[in-house]
Amino acid sequence: MQPILTPLSLIIYENSSIIMSALTLDLDGMMAEWRLRAFPEAVNSGCDVMRFDGIDLDAHLQTRMQAWYDNLIRTAPLEMLAPVDIAARVEVEILSDGTGWFLLPDDVVRLSYLLLPGWSSPALIIPDGTIPGASLQLSGRQRSDHRTPVAVVTGRAVRVCSPAPTASPGSTVRPLSCHAVTDSPGIYRIDSLALSTIKPII
Repeated sequence: MQPILTPLSLIIYENSSIIMSALTLDLDGMMAEWRLRAFPEAVNSGCDVMRFDGIDLDAHLQTRMQAWYDNLIRTAPLEMLAPVDIAARVEVEILSDGTGWFLLPDDVVRLSYLLLPGWSSPALIIPDGTIPGASLQLSGRQRSDHRTPVAVVTGRAVRVCSPAPTASPGSTVRPLSCHAVTDSPGIYRIDSLALSTIKPII
């Protein structure tokens, strides 16, 4: 199978543009990138080298690659990743207290960008509902409004503080833009910068 390659993509946000050298690779493509970097070509000094052992290098390499990728999409700076647009899969429900909420799709690992109608800027994303500052969004007097929106992520639930005041309780709002890092079996989405973190094994 040929690698699925997207050498360059352009993600345009409302008031700015971010150019990313985003790669979308299948398993064969990612393994090829790993072989290239994990097993650098030895200098040929005219000697023949033969190895006789029972180690399945590809299986070992795939295990290491998958562990690297799983950690990367959860902890690496977003500049090393390739978020995808999930706006068509998200509806924000407006609650009676003026906030909104929605559930992230099952394949989402990290929410990276959220922009709702009526906002002049994207939400500040708080990735953990237990960290300091997140609890302020529970207070009607202290939470952010639509001029300085905040999105608090707790597990798969996202609390939005706050949608535009024109949104009525009980209604739903489709984001203008919503990007997230996703984890799809057999598909690896990264920025090419992430490849520099692969270390030689031998």
